[in-house]
Parts: sequence; C-alpha cells; structure tokens
Amino acid sequence: MRVSSSVVCVVSALCLLVAATSVVRAGNDGIALEAYTGERPDDAAKAVGPLLGELAQRGFSTGEDVARSYELKVSRTLGGPDELPIGYADVVDRGTKAWVGGKFEAAVALLSPLVDASHEATGAFLGNAKLRDVLLRALIVLGLSQQRLGDPGAAGDTFAELIHSYPEATVARSTYGPEAAALFEQARKNLAAAPKGRLLVKVTDELTEVYINERLERRGTIVKELPPGTYRIVAQLGSKRSRNHRVTVKAGEELSLTIDPAFDGVVRTTGWAGFVFPSAGERERSEAGYAATFANAVEGHAVVVVSVDTVGGARAVVGSLVLMNGKEIRRASLALDPTPSADRVAALARFLAGEKATSGIDVQLDGAMPTVPVSGGARRDTGPDPRQPGEGGVRSGGGRWGGWPWITGGMAVLALGAGGVLLALDGTCPGGSPDPNCPNLYNTSTPAWISIGGGAVLAGLTVYLIVSRPSHAAPPARQAFVVPAEGGAIAGLSGRW
Repeated sequence: MRVSSSVVCVVSALCLLVAATSVVRAGNDGIALEAYTGERPDDAAKAVGPLLGELAQRGFSTGEDVARSYELKVSRTLGGPDELPIGYADVVDRGTKAWVGGKFEAAVALLSPLVDASHEATGAFLGNAKLRDVLLRALIVLGLSQQRLGDPGAAGDTFAELIHSYPEATVARSTYGPEAAALFEQARKNLAAAPKGRLLVKVTDELTEVYINERLERRGTIVKELPPGTYRIVAQLGSKRSRNHRVTVKAGEELSLTIDPAFDGVVRTTGWAGFVFPSAGERERSEAGYAATFANAVEGHAVVVVSVDTVGGARAVVGSLVLMNGKEIRRASLALDPTPSADRVAALARFLAGEKATSGIDVQLDGAMPTVPVSGGARRDTGPDPRQPGEGGVRSGGGRWGGWPWITGGMAVLALGAGGVLLALDGTCPGGSPDPNCPNLYNTSTPAWISIGGGAVLAGLTVYLIVSRPSHAAPPARQAFVVPAEGGAIAGLSGRW
C-alpha cells in the first residue's frame, strides 16, 4: 500500500499558487480616458460609448467611474461664480437677520448649504476680497447659531474652518456681542494649542501663486505649519489656474503636494474623464505622458486613450494603449461611417487591451515607441516615493513597496525546495527504512510537482517585479510591461537589443 504525504504540503503548494495568481491579477486594473483638441464633440459620447463599454468588460474603469475616482484622490473642478447660489450676499443677509432674531435653526438652514457651495466654487473667491468678506460673515453667524442650538461640535468645526481660511479674523464684540467674541477666541486658543502638521506645496514654476483656502500665501514652493484639518489648495500661473486640490493635514505628519496648472488646465472630470487640449501640437506632445500621469494618480496599471478624430479624411474612433511610463505602444482606429458593427468595436477593444490585431480595424501602431516622460499634474504624499516617474508626476499615496521581490523570491525558494524534497521522498519507505519489502511507500509525486510549479510561478513573478521596478532615472532601454487582457493579462519586454 502507498501512503500519501502530509496534507500540509499540498495545501502549502496550492496557497503559493493562489498567492502568485492574486498578485499578478492585482496589476490588471486599467483605466480609459478621452482626449480631444478643442472642446469635446457633441456626439462624442455616442461615438466612443460602444468602445468604452467593450473596454469595461475587459477590466478597464471608464467614464464617470474614473472621473469620481480622480476627484476623490487628486483634485476637483475649480468651480466659479456660476456655481454659487443666486443672490449669494442676500442669502447671507437673511441668515444674519435670522440669527439676530433668535431664529437659529433658520440661520443654519440658510448658511450651512451656502458654505458648502462656496467650497465647491473655490475659483469665485480667488482674488475677490469683497466676496471673501461675505463668506467670513456667513461662517461667523453659522458657528454662533450652531453653538446656540446646543451643537458645540458643529460650531467647533465651523470656527476651525474660519480660522484656517481667515487667520487674522476676529469676532467683533460690538457686532456679535461679548459672549460670541469670547467663544470664538477660546476656539482660536484651542486650535493654536493643538499639535500641527506640515504642508509642502511644490509648483512647476516658481512664479506660480499658491492659495490655501482661497487666501493667497505667496509665489513659488511653500512650506507651512498648519492646524490639523482639510484644506483647499489652488495654484495660479498667469491666467492658468489649477484644479481644486483638497488635502488633509494631520498632526505631527508632513504632506507633500506638487501642482502643475498647465496639466490641471486640460483635465476634465465632469461627466467624463480625460483631456481637452488647446492645440493639436500640445496634444501631440503631451497626451501620452499626461495619460500616464492621470492613471498613476488613481493607481491604474495601464491606460487607454480614446477620441473622435479625422483619419484619412474620415471621422473615426481612435484608441491608443499607453504604459505607466508614458510610452504609447498601440494605436488603431475605426471609421464611423458607416456605423461600425459590434464585432469591429470588440476587435478594437481587444487590440487595445493587449490582444492581437484582427481584420476590421486600421492599425497605426503595433509595437514599441520612444518613451515619453511623464510630466505635469499634482502629487501628494507623506514621504519619498520610489515609484514616481518624475518630479512633475501625479499620484496620490505611496508607490509600490520595494520588499515584494524579497517576499516572492523567498516563497519561490521555499516552494522549489519543498518540491525537491517531496520528489526525493516519492517511492521510499517512511523513516528511511532500507527494507526492500516495505509495504508502505511515500506517494509524493503529485504534491511535489504542484510545489515546483508554484515555485516557478513565484520565481517568474520575482523577475518581473525586479525588472519593472521604476526609478527616478531615465527609462531603461528595455522595459517590462503588463496590460489587461480578457481573462487575465499580457506580460512582455520591450526595448532595443
């Protein structure tokens, strides 16, 4: 009779295989963006919709999903006067009168949504001292009304926002009364006594003006100690304004943010996600690098850029596949007249997702191209980021941890070693008995090969992690890549030999 080996060996080998598969599939998250020269065509959604739908089925995040992710992780549309309620100052007057008359609930009902709307229309307050004064009064009255309603927590948050945005502000006794003035001063003292955090705002041009909570700080890179809380950061270079970058400063921690108004100026996240370039030349120079910058910010692992353009004198849907280092490696188009069939749209989506080109699409690029440096955008982090493609790159949070190759490499050695031991035991007697008539023999060949297979997968993964590890240096001549594909991913190595 042959005796099976320990179940633990089989389970361990299977766990190694599952772990390896999970790590590879975790890198399959791609995004799809749109890009246009000039404003997006009115029929763009109808034209690119079928292609985006096919890409979504292949693991790419598209449209509003990408837009929401970018706004949560990186920045929001700046907003302007059109986003403010009609009769903004009149609403503040009505809220103030309600507070004076002891109608505190009415004051909160009027002013609380007004303040929220103000924070979404940050662009309206930049350089507008009169409008900022109106908002200051709204914050004071709102905080006092919340306190009178027995909600000190809400009042404290409102006063903290007031102090963050208007560091020199006071609550005049003659206007609001001695009790209100004393309450505000106590809130100021409490905030001043709390541990602070450190905010570093870097800009790509030292002539750029930096605003914190709509208040001009200075030109160029700034380092500022701030009380804990959420802040709105905007940069302006000439007439170019950045988007609204919201950051959370924590006590005792340092937060770094890099902003490029030129990059922010072409990003769109309202209803769709992508870019609107002012000229064809700027689009040609920046599209691939900006696409990688955007994808890095939302922690994507590949990015497809789609558009409606003219190819060969006819309107067409054009798509390109860009790697995370800003290299465009695939480009193809699909004529819109006549309306393309579902099969042809699917063929274009498969090609952009990493599969081989098939008939029905016009392929302009199917191979490696010179690397385009990733530049522009904004980055926030709490320390060095070894994955950043460049100082102007955009990404929220830390890069890929450098310890993964050690872990996967160690697991590969263990799996291969265990497989070798199990192969050696196969067909032998327990305990090493030399008895030629031993009735019980080890049956370990199956778990041995499973363990060896798992070790091979982990060894390959280790090699990939080492080869694809980004650095601050110029991109190497040879580069590994992984792109989403139906049912998994395609890995490869591109470069010059």
